[in-house]
Amino acid sequence: MNVRPVLALIALAAVGMQDVAAQAPARKTLTTAQSFKCNFTLVTVGNWDKAGAPTAETTPAKLAMQFVDIDTQDGTANVIEVSTVAAGAPHIIVRLMGSSLHFLAMNTSGSVYLTTVFADKESATGGKFKAAHSRHEFTPVRLSSWTSRPEQYVGYCE
Repeated sequence: MNVRPVLALIALAAVGMQDVAAQAPARKTLTTAQSFKCNFTLVTVGNWDKAGAPTAETTPAKLAMQFVDIDTQDGTANVIEVSTVAAGAPHIIVRLMGSSLHFLAMNTSGSVYLTTVFADKESATGGKFKAAHSRHEFTPVRLSSWTSRPEQYVGYCE
């Protein structure tokens, strides 16, 4: 039996399989992601009534932001293209913990913003990651389009 034709077929099959693998886009994971575009469509704002009892109001939201230059090894990232004026600091502390990627911004005003991207089973297959964005901030006077009370947003990052 001539071995050369068999070896040639094996080589062609291996090259063909490499071409297919090279054409398939790599799935984004929390460990390999270099950027995320996030959209949050629901917000709950916390407050306290005149008697001091906590209250909450949930409404639709349109908050968008993009994290770029994500480096989970050095723990850094930047945020750009933020859809609101008071969205957070441009330099971000990043921590990958278990199946969650956390982005933490601490502003000189004393506020803390935290965005968490979750890697659940659905996200791993679809590339659309569930996410939450919290704003820990309080000012005595409420101003329109400024964060002046604690806020919790939910949405997705891709």
